[in-house]
Amino acid sequence: MERENDIVKDAYYLVSLFKKDNKSVTQLHIQKLMFLVEAFYMCITNESQLYECQYKAWNFGPVATQLYKKFKIYGKEEIVLNESQIADGESITEEKKNIIKAIYEVFKEFSAMDLVKFTHAEGSPWKKAWDNEQYSVISKEEMKNWFSKYVKN
Repeated sequence: MERENDIVKDAYYLVSLFKKDNKSVTQLHIQKLMFLVEAFYMCITNESQLYECQYKAWNFGPVATQLYKKFKIYGKEEIVLNESQIADGESITEEKKNIIKAIYEVFKEFSAMDLVKFTHAEGSPWKKAWDNEQYSVISKEEMKNWFSKYVKN
């Protein structure tokens, strides 16, 4: 796979999917969903990571600092992309679009708090990291192992 490890561009594509369905999406949604994109990608491809960034165990679940820095200006409000950002999202590979679309289709009706609850489940990678040390790095190996039970290859 041609790997452009740009989690922000991929997130732009995800935001665009919400917009096409006239659905509101916040940074809390995007943080959790991009975490799921990487977890499912690792399970499907048997790779050890998709993105170079790390996820940290924050109060409301996994957070990729790059995404936080990009979208924090929206706070709890809806993310709005400009034309350039939409174009960047559309420029990602078809393989990544397909994975992101699959995650979107499964989780598009989940509220941000539903996603928080999902990532906080007992035994989840977030829970293990949080219980070990709050705001610590979430192991990508733990992500892959835990989410593999949800993926049928």
